[in-house]
Amino acid sequence: MKFSALLATLVLSAFISQAQAADETIDPYFQISDVTIEVIDSSDEIAQREPTRLNKNYVELRPNTEIGDVISIAREIIAFGKEIYKIVEAGKPVINTTYAPISVLPFGTKYGKEITPMNLSSWKAPKFVKFKVTYKNGYNQQVVDFTYNINMSYGGKFDGKGAYITNAQIVPENVNVVWGYTFNAKMSLVGLTNTGTDEEPIAGATLVLSYSVSTLIKEDRNNMTIFIGGDGTIQQM
Repeated sequence: MKFSALLATLVLSAFISQAQAADETIDPYFQISDVTIEVIDSSDEIAQREPTRLNKNYVELRPNTEIGDVISIAREIIAFGKEIYKIVEAGKPVINTTYAPISVLPFGTKYGKEITPMNLSSWKAPKFVKFKVTYKNGYNQQVVDFTYNINMSYGGKFDGKGAYITNAQIVPENVNVVWGYTFNAKMSLVGLTNTGTDEEPIAGATLVLSYSVSTLIKEDRNNMTIFIGGDGTIQQM
């Protein structure tokens, strides 16, 4: 038994040494040393800086009428759209024109699963928060930067009550990837909540943005959780 334990320890030590040696021989150009996420703009900030610009850009938008498939139901709330969709593939933005953004609407009404955002009223002007993800390599060079918007319309009321969500989506704005790196990103809906009351529901949805950077040698995966609410909340968790 002692011999077996000693042998196992020697094998493990040799394996760790080989792994460390392999890491040391990898060109720092292909090693991710730092990942940062920052908020770089939002509709709230624009409203404070340039109120007329916000009105000019957004008042003509309307709630989405193509709501897609039922993807989740939680008590009195139902979500439509697509549960998972790609945002960036092989470093290029994916233009999502074949399916609907996410809508979180009341359930258990006379419309049942046939309800649409047009059955609600008092929708607020669309809101967004812009994020930027940056990767740097072992030489402190910026190898990937990905700018994206989290957009939604919110505050829709059913029979004068509640606050719901429509047109929720993550839209890629800019992607820059250097030679030798591949970047991919996708969004998924992972949960629904009611942050209000039974009489005045406030729809909430938890989204996960999954993104990865890979080279011929390594792959780095990360997730960002975002909560959006019918009261206009867009918050990184």
